[in-house]
Amino acid sequence: MAERTGNGGHGLVKGATVFGLAVPMIVIVPLVMLMSLSTILVAMVQAQYGTTCGVANVSGSTSWVSWAKNIADDDSHGYSQTHRNGNPDYDCSSFVYHALKHAGLDVGSSAFNTSSEGAALEKAGFERHDWAKVSDLQTGDIVWSSSHTEIYIGDGRFVGAHHDENGGVTGPKAGDQTGDEISVTSYAAGYTAYYRYKGSMNVTNSDGSASSAQAVSGSTGSTNVVGMSEKDAEAWFNGQQGPNNYCATYARGQCTWWTCMRAKKLGWKNVGQYWGNGQDWARSGAAAGYKTTTDAPVAGSIISWPAGVQDSDPTYGHVGIVESVDTAKGTITTSEKGAGYKVYSRTMPIRNGGTYVLPNDKLTGMGASGSSGTEQCVTGDDSTSDVSGDKASAADAKKMARRKLKDFGWDDSQFDCLDKLWTRESGWQWNATNPSSGAYGIPQSLPGSKMASAGQDWKTNAATQVKWGLGYIQQRYQSPCGAWAHSEATGWY
Repeated sequence: MAERTGNGGHGLVKGATVFGLAVPMIVIVPLVMLMSLSTILVAMVQAQYGTTCGVANVSGSTSWVSWAKNIADDDSHGYSQTHRNGNPDYDCSSFVYHALKHAGLDVGSSAFNTSSEGAALEKAGFERHDWAKVSDLQTGDIVWSSSHTEIYIGDGRFVGAHHDENGGVTGPKAGDQTGDEISVTSYAAGYTAYYRYKGSMNVTNSDGSASSAQAVSGSTGSTNVVGMSEKDAEAWFNGQQGPNNYCATYARGQCTWWTCMRAKKLGWKNVGQYWGNGQDWARSGAAAGYKTTTDAPVAGSIISWPAGVQDSDPTYGHVGIVESVDTAKGTITTSEKGAGYKVYSRTMPIRNGGTYVLPNDKLTGMGASGSSGTEQCVTGDDSTSDVSGDKASAADAKKMARRKLKDFGWDDSQFDCLDKLWTRESGWQWNATNPSSGAYGIPQSLPGSKMASAGQDWKTNAATQVKWGLGYIQQRYQSPCGAWAHSEATGWY
């Protein structure tokens, strides 16, 4: 949304007063330079000695694997070379293409085939290796032969699109008719090469060097900032414009003012007081020691748009906060503000013409009312923090599920729907079996073996079942409350 104001708009520093006193501009300029220098020095010291959450390296986070496994679990998608663009079916190479596309990688504007796949992968930042044995592979590698390609998901398993319901390629019926058209297998014969992501050097470090990373799914933990007024935001800080009026250097109510206020609320320590207009924040953030990127955001990042991009002001640009990242869908959701407007939100592709300033600090998600949210290092992955989950009690399974909600971009309000849904389905029992259909486990997977895509211990491990079930809900119904509404209407989900 464009912001149009006179002097002081879009983060223009209000140079006429400092701490309530009238100060000549000849004093303001060196003062601003001195404060900016101190900000840079603090950031440099913190980068050298402090704990940096930074950006998750791609080797530890392969969002295309999650997307591919979710599609394999969704029988509305099957195999077809005739209708291969995901509406609803795929063939082997278009399946790999769309998995990478949903992860935000630049693999071209249309699906490749196996003959053109290698060139597209290398352009996107993958490196080719000759095939030798399965033990050489890492999760996220793309395995290839001249006639077939799949994605390696770890533990000797691959996910891919194999054949239609008749063992052919035309796909006469849409969707997976057999459960094996798109599925997870351990078959590894015939491949001649694999491609490993090395990154497209898409992150600019504070020293000007480049590194590679990918977007990380997550949320700030706050969904109720939309509709907030200036007074609502000031209530976070006892009626002040940030701690000790930290953000009062920006015009009250503007995009820059909101971004400063929200960033301080989230835990940014060194967000600048003099970072300029909305379009200047990426450059100012980089100068202050923060990493920047155009396609690898994390929740809690600042996003700065140049003038005229994404409906930003044609002179001053625009700036906002990334409240959540959904790598499966390839989107971000923002919180933004303009003079005369309450806080609003937009959902848009990760690549949208803006530049992200990535947080160096450990952020704490906080609700709009000021209640404490879930502390998270926004670039981290807390999947290892769960207990093993083996034959877990219903109470422990519920705790695991509640903790996992944020991994899928949901806040705690979704748990009530999830609790009602899985209480109805299984009573949260890991070994619950439907005597009629054979559906199994906490989420009542049909067949239960589908949950193998989340882990080989799916038969007894509640954590594995919860992880698979939440992925299924996200892919099919977008949220637990969406799944519960469907269950209420139909008696199943």
